[in-house]
Amino acid sequence: MRLKKRVALLIDYVETEYSQRLVRGTSDYLSKHNAELVVFPSGTINAVNFSYNYQYLAVASHITPQNVDGIIFMTGSHLNNVTPEYMHSYLKSFAPVPVVSIGYKFDDIPSVVSSCAGSMYDLVSHIITTHGRRKIALMGVEGNSQEVSDRKSAFLNTLKQFRVEFDPSREIYGGFTYDTARSALCSYLSKKGQFDFDAIVALNDEMAFACLDIFKENGISVPEDIVVTGFDDEIRSSYVTPTLSTVNQNVEQQAYSAAEILLNIIEGKDTVLSVRVPSEAVFRQSCGCVPPGAHDCEGIDVRGKTVVANSELKVFDISQWYDNRNQFVQVIQLFSDIQVDISIDVLRSRIKSDLSGFGIKSAAVCLFSRPVETDRFEYFPLPPGANVFCAFDKDNCFSLTGDSITFDPRKTMVPEGIFASLDGMYVCSLYRARVLYGYIIYRPGSYDITVYSMVCKLLSSSIASAVSVSVARQRQSKLQKEYDAACAVSVTDDMTGLLNRRGFMSLGTKALENAFLSGTSGLVLFGDMDGLKKINDTYGHSAGDRAIKAEARILKEAFRSSDILGRLGGDEFAIIASGLGEERFQEIKTTLDSKCEEYNRTSGEPYVLSLSMGYSVFHPMMREYDIKILLELADEALYEEKNHKKSLCR
Repeated sequence: MRLKKRVALLIDYVETEYSQRLVRGTSDYLSKHNAELVVFPSGTINAVNFSYNYQYLAVASHITPQNVDGIIFMTGSHLNNVTPEYMHSYLKSFAPVPVVSIGYKFDDIPSVVSSCAGSMYDLVSHIITTHGRRKIALMGVEGNSQEVSDRKSAFLNTLKQFRVEFDPSREIYGGFTYDTARSALCSYLSKKGQFDFDAIVALNDEMAFACLDIFKENGISVPEDIVVTGFDDEIRSSYVTPTLSTVNQNVEQQAYSAAEILLNIIEGKDTVLSVRVPSEAVFRQSCGCVPPGAHDCEGIDVRGKTVVANSELKVFDISQWYDNRNQFVQVIQLFSDIQVDISIDVLRSRIKSDLSGFGIKSAAVCLFSRPVETDRFEYFPLPPGANVFCAFDKDNCFSLTGDSITFDPRKTMVPEGIFASLDGMYVCSLYRARVLYGYIIYRPGSYDITVYSMVCKLLSSSIASAVSVSVARQRQSKLQKEYDAACAVSVTDDMTGLLNRRGFMSLGTKALENAFLSGTSGLVLFGDMDGLKKINDTYGHSAGDRAIKAEARILKEAFRSSDILGRLGGDEFAIIASGLGEERFQEIKTTLDSKCEEYNRTSGEPYVLSLSMGYSVFHPMMREYDIKILLELADEALYEEKNHKKSLCR
């Protein structure tokens, strides 16, 4: 039984400043009222531009009465991809857990929204009356977001009030991200040949930053040629050049109010069910109110009062810059370290030290009993079995040693006794492409939050690789047993001890099937002894047999014990080498040539031993690994090699 009330905050991505402001505001209220906060980065519902990021949403399946007492949901960002009706239905699906929405007002769901009409009026009217701009563009976004709709309506109403006509062709859809905004601006310039406006109002700061950069790249001065404004007042707004005029929508206060409403509901207290948090315009260099020579941290509000930038960055100095740089160097080093193929057991032994190295004092890596392959989903049904793969909590003096702890993730997010508290924890999906392996619960340390996002992605990649290695080794072990059994049932070539055609085709097919299932690439090689007929005709068939046996010994020495070697008949040999890249072929050929030359020098035989060889490649992008097709391709390459040798002898 939980001793404290626990609130889930569902954000989109941990890296965004908006999300972190919500975390700070929510945490501020809950910490003062003896309640826990657990953060669930769940991506965006029905996101269309981010490949496999739909897997983030799997963690929302842990939002149940067993795990949390209430939910604060960052609704606004999701409404760029779904309708309000869909969002309403989705939030209701968490019942009986109470929900508070931030960013969109529902009639029957407690909601906190930003009141932007007044601040947008102040911003746009300021551009018109103070700076004399009338050809004003709008950088917005398509979708159903109430925030977007409210900001756009306030923008158009202000233009109408000041009798400024808005040209619809000057509405540019920037997608709320820096990259999409850049792309939209480039398309606009390509289509019109110029930026035919003297001011642009971007509905968030990220799009405004893109405007500043694109205009600079095209020799356009801000604010002299074009005034640029944003919306959000991100920390960066006070430090870009020029500093950005924008709107501060008091995100932390929105989160603080949402936490207050939710905790009152949980505790059965009377509470308001809807709050509008006021926002305020801040004028800086990008509109011309603050001169270039002024201190970069200053802005001016509508009353003419100086606004000082967020105190977090006022203390930012060169030492902090080096700390951040070293954090990212550490991430790069971790990336290098995990490139080595390791088993799942080796990975388990190092996860604690890897995570602790980034200042994480509490974490649990929970893996499903079997990885789950998924398609896009709205709700992820948790499997019945999972295990705590690795866990530690320095506050609770707990460290998992020995075997994993098995549990049912449908009943609890993590077994009791591991953590002293879940307060401040993040719950993130662990996946690669369409395969979901489980999730990690961790409490961030003092590193930049983006570092922890990258560490989780690297951990996902490590788990995926380790699972593949372990599966491959199990299959290889099984294959070795089958190989040994095959040797006992007359699938070996009596003369060389290699597999005969039947044995090679049988075990080779199974080896390729296993490689295909584990996503392993490799080579199929086809070799042909040079001049065996001449050896037989000149020195007799006994000499030819000795040459065949010698070539087989050389092949055994040159290839690995895990490779599949066979004599297909006469002077033909074939090899399947899983895990070898195409770039290794020349090295293999050089080794074989060297061993043949050594044999010719030391054997005392009158004939010359040599081998021509071709190869084909199998890789995960292929639809299937067909042994016959791969042998035919290798044979074609062998034919070219033979012709090349003949041309050199002419």
